[in-house]
Amino acid sequence: MDHFLHSNIALFVLIQLVSLLYIVTTLLYGAHFFMENKPAGRYKQPALALTVLSHVVYLGLLTSLEGYKLSYSTFNIMSMVALTLAITYIFIEFTTKSDKTGFFVLSFSAGAQIISSIFTAQSSGSGPAFSGFGIGVHLIAAIFGFSAIAIAGLYSILYLLLFRQIQKNRFELLFQRLPSLEVLERLTMHAVAFGFIFLSITLFAGIIEQKASGETIRLFEPRLISLIVIWIIYGASIFVRPITGWDLKHMAYLFIALFIFITALILLMTIFSPSFHGLVLEYAQRYFKGAYI
Repeated sequence: MDHFLHSNIALFVLIQLVSLLYIVTTLLYGAHFFMENKPAGRYKQPALALTVLSHVVYLGLLTSLEGYKLSYSTFNIMSMVALTLAITYIFIEFTTKSDKTGFFVLSFSAGAQIISSIFTAQSSGSGPAFSGFGIGVHLIAAIFGFSAIAIAGLYSILYLLLFRQIQKNRFELLFQRLPSLEVLERLTMHAVAFGFIFLSITLFAGIIEQKASGETIRLFEPRLISLIVIWIIYGASIFVRPITGWDLKHMAYLFIALFIFITALILLMTIFSPSFHGLVLEYAQRYFKGAYI
């Protein structure tokens, strides 16, 4: 079967444009952070808005093609991860009024989209695709949850790097450019709050859909246990922290470990599985057999 991009030049150009926009936007944020370039500071936010809009148009056009649906392939999921990372960062930047960390978040987002673009251009676009409101909510919330976990992990790394520079009286570039420890702590906890909300939606959407299908919930499913543990940790971080008076350095390593764990899981699935993860594949298979979760 011919590749679906071969007959759609506009889509082929758009997928390259989206990757290019991510690169340009990341460079603008980087130029403003590392060199305090004023034109970069002026154009970086409009460039980010254009990137997100172009990405939404790309996904809309991709899924509108006859015979092609946004599938469970890892590379489609990675593209949505790139988009949700950018959108989550926009919300965090808007709510905290801090734009000094965009380079680090968008670098991760750009990398995910570039990999997705390369492999999407080589894929057939066939295979199981999600369809239905319940599973759509479950999957999209899970992707937003991962994006929030990634951002919390990245902010925790920046927090620890800045903390150690201050501790050693080394007032170098990160000290000069990054927000204060208090602002980084607030940024991290905003990401944790987003993560907790979306993980909650992921859990409850999955439970509701499974009950609606009349199937038994497998409480000892390893993936379900992992999701519940992460959800509890994030919830505890939000509600216990004000009581204990902990600052971020007590929890940063935990957030970083969760970020590394989730990222490693996705990379392993990319290498060893054509689907995002086993649970999603089960959903797809059951859906097409009429036993939809």
